Amino acid sequence: MRRVYLVGTAIGALAIAMSGTSAMAQEAEAQVESETEGASANTSQGLGMIVVTAQRREESLQDAAIAIDTISSDQLVRQGVEGAADLGRISPSLGVSPGGGPTRSLFVRGVGALTVNPLQDSGVSQNFDGVYLGRASAASGLGFYDMERVELLKGPQGTLYGRNATGGVLNYIPAKPEFGATSGYVQTEYGNFDKFTIQGALNVPLGDLVALRVSGSHQQRDGYNDDGTSDLDATSVRAQLLFEPTDRISLRISADHTEVGGKGTSGSLLGFFGTAPGTQQDFTPTGVDIDCGSTCDASNAFRVQTIQGPSFQLNPPIDPDEVFQDLSYTGVHAEFNVELDAGTITLIPAYREYSQDYAFVGPGFAPAPTQEEGDQFSVEARFTSDFDGPLNGVFGLYYFEEEIDFAANFYQVAVAPIQNWTNGGDSWAAFAQMTLDVTDQFRVSVGGRYTEDNKYVTGDDFTFLTICPLETPPFPGAPFTIPDFAGCAAQNYPFGAITTDPQVYIDSLIAGGFIPPNSTIDDGFYPLINGAAGFIVDNGAGQGLTSSESWNEPTYRVNLEYDITPENLLYATYERGYRAGGVELDDPTAAGGLSFDPEFIDAFTIGSKNRFLNDTLQVNAEAFYWKYKDQQITYFSTIDGAPNFGTANGNSTIQGIDLDILWAAAPTTTIGLKFQYLDATLDNLTLVSDPGTGRFGCDNVGVVEGLQTFECSGTELLYSPEIALDLALQQIFELGDYDLTFFADVSYRSEQQTDLSFTDPTVADEYISANFQLSFAPVEQGWSISAFINNAFDERYLVNTNVGSGGAFYGEHNPPRTYGVRARAEF
Repeated sequence: MRRVYLVGTAIGALAIAMSGTSAMAQEAEAQVESETEGASANTSQGLGMIVVTAQRREESLQDAAIAIDTISSDQLVRQGVEGAADLGRISPSLGVSPGGGPTRSLFVRGVGALTVNPLQDSGVSQNFDGVYLGRASAASGLGFYDMERVELLKGPQGTLYGRNATGGVLNYIPAKPEFGATSGYVQTEYGNFDKFTIQGALNVPLGDLVALRVSGSHQQRDGYNDDGTSDLDATSVRAQLLFEPTDRISLRISADHTEVGGKGTSGSLLGFFGTAPGTQQDFTPTGVDIDCGSTCDASNAFRVQTIQGPSFQLNPPIDPDEVFQDLSYTGVHAEFNVELDAGTITLIPAYREYSQDYAFVGPGFAPAPTQEEGDQFSVEARFTSDFDGPLNGVFGLYYFEEEIDFAANFYQVAVAPIQNWTNGGDSWAAFAQMTLDVTDQFRVSVGGRYTEDNKYVTGDDFTFLTICPLETPPFPGAPFTIPDFAGCAAQNYPFGAITTDPQVYIDSLIAGGFIPPNSTIDDGFYPLINGAAGFIVDNGAGQGLTSSESWNEPTYRVNLEYDITPENLLYATYERGYRAGGVELDDPTAAGGLSFDPEFIDAFTIGSKNRFLNDTLQVNAEAFYWKYKDQQITYFSTIDGAPNFGTANGNSTIQGIDLDILWAAAPTTTIGLKFQYLDATLDNLTLVSDPGTGRFGCDNVGVVEGLQTFECSGTELLYSPEIALDLALQQIFELGDYDLTFFADVSYRSEQQTDLSFTDPTVADEYISANFQLSFAPVEQGWSISAFINNAFDERYLVNTNVGSGGAFYGEHNPPRTYGVRARAEF
């Protein structure tokens, strides 16, 4: 509530200031006015101009000396982007791992992080309407409707964006209120899998000084999988109020809310890795269909044949009704702009909150119930100069704080790791970026940012293990024993409640008559009293755990720009990126605290942006070389007999070239090409697990300090295909007063690794995917009807994989062929 009060106070103060000020200005960060979309034809003026605000000031895309992709609202719709999990389709540089429930992990050229819980920050920053989203999962609450565009900034953006932007930045920019006339649109779509969507917007001027824009969206679709998972059920609304009392001052207030339901994404049980020492890399496929799902009959048929260690009993099936998601996201922010003769002042206070209640099937989870609630407050103040002389810049201050309550049970029947914690922290930064026009053609830009980050976590960590102590010699007279699988399987072991409350879990065992009455979570050891051999023990880290840490780092940028001609730009850039370290639950009596180090990236870029042939051919090229130091790698292993999500630091080298071509071959024909060659390789990384349990496709160097140790140098980074290619074609057929427009989008990706086990089965095969659309619309009226088919050739490839300690391998694939019709009316 304190943060809500702060945002409300800030907005109220802005309104009071506006009412008494007349010598001030419009927005500094003007909204995009794109004369043509990225892949659309302009029948009279070639390619036209796209305006972006990626560098915190309005400029032409071709004048911005940065590596950037822009994606229009129409392109998002045409490429079937329903939500955050589909963002990997918008650029050859971007990879997305759709994890369990709402978790989404983003990668740019292999730089990113598997953000499996709120203790890990994303390596790719996301900003909605200028507001930084603290959690990667917040992208699940974004509705891609009524958008102006999405900007993807490739490479570290440590100066202007700062926090957690080592890989790059995704800017989601919605359409803004406008003065002049009442306008809007309605768009609806129906397709296979009983898909139905409707979205729309209404823009209403309320006099000469105020404009209102209200928009909304509803999406629903059956699951792609037989068990109903990988479905869609999302509703979102957004309202914006723009107040411009003078031509030098503006205040825009925005609020949004999204609800997401259904079951969420899921993969199928595709195979098993060996569990005996020396067999961890041996893989046996199940033959389960890729569209079966994690809880379908075929997946469960294999699951019930597997052993749940350390009880050595067979696993039960998973009830499809136990997999669900109930997600809610709300935000409110304001943007206040004052234009002075010297430049523009911008202030953006913001508050966001979310609630995520879901259960998913991951690496052996049966399933894993999770509740997470969090809120964040941020404020950014900027001054963008507009001096008459050759020197101008952007100067700013930034503050961010968040708090998250997290509860989860990574339930595996005989193993119940229950974690409850509160984590959060704050961050503040000061930044500046200045550009000097040395000559009319040559410019030098220098920027810097100083950041202080503080993080903490406090909570409890329980790991309840049901243990069968029965052993037998493998043959008469053998000098050693092995688990007595038959004897253990015959025991009546408990199935504890699938809950995130440890006392409720203990109470369910008491109610079942398995452990003594009056047992509590403080006992730690629980003898079985129902006649079964064995006991239950808590092997977790304990209660009242805490850890905290602080970091402060400068980041900086140097850029040289040279206009060979007014249509040809050459630039060279060095930028340093930084992502804060992290904290994990630790014993409060231990010295220091459990944490992992910050990561850094030094990026060198040479690029060129060009227009040729009377503004009909655009050729942009970039060569890049990045050195990634102390890269944060979050991975799954077994430590002290329990599942563990640990974080290690490694080093990498990333290099390649990027080519972007757009050609208006004729007034009615536009052809686009995006190509990337990428070499993203680990220089060094050490992963560990309990002896005999490690399953990593890296060099096994043996047991070091009691842990099996693997060295992974030379391994490629996740979601970093060597070759990535996107082709686009738009052809307009003029039919008198009507246009018939054909769109084709074709993508190729070479094979890429999807999991930090670095095993062969977790590699996604190369693929070619194609989308087609045919649209019919009158020239003079604002309506259109379209027919579309996405993934026309039904090309399937892995998008997410995970491997459990018991060897179960689940894999999720991209959506199958989808098709449908779409209608849109504008007014």
